[in-house]
Amino acid sequence: MITINGVLTVKQISGANGKFCTGDLNTSIGEFKVKESILDQFEEGRYEGEFVIERFYLTSYVWRGKSTTDIRAKVTDIRLDTADEGEVDNTMPEPDPVSEGMVAESTGDNKANFDSVNITDTKAEVTEEYKLTNDVAKDYENLAPIVGVELVYQLANHLPVKLDPTVDRALFRQQRDVLKAHGYQFDAITQSWAKKDGE
Repeated sequence: MITINGVLTVKQISGANGKFCTGDLNTSIGEFKVKESILDQFEEGRYEGEFVIERFYLTSYVWRGKSTTDIRAKVTDIRLDTADEGEVDNTMPEPDPVSEGMVAESTGDNKANFDSVNITDTKAEVTEEYKLTNDVAKDYENLAPIVGVELVYQLANHLPVKLDPTVDRALFRQQRDVLKAHGYQFDAITQSWAKKDGE
């Protein structure tokens, strides 16, 4: 594992499975393609800072009648100094990593971080510590399997949230969309989500 300074150009692309992001990481040792889940919460733009890279590897895929080979960097952590969000020039269409047949690398079971059988018990226990607001309470059973019980209570209490990018990529996107739907905005520097002012 190495840590290297660089500039990550993030491109946002609309695909069959919704919006996703890919990145081009420009460093002193070369330019690498980045297609990790963590990018799906970023806006299009240029981000400068330190990038923790687990490994570099070659990957190939066939898409729209063309075979493409990339040198990819598996980025496991990002520490940003600057974030310049805005449209990126020459955004070429790319296949969605979910559709590429890539196997999500995860340290969990990829479903959700709780036992769905105990939703009611956990709900009762956590209610003592947090209040469950009406807007979140009415959708509790739908939200809990997507974001987990703890995150439901963070949403209800308008607390800052940090997503776990090691879960299945499709689930990660669902979690991102839930946060946006509940008035949360992503801060690229802290890589956390916070409730927008006035919402």
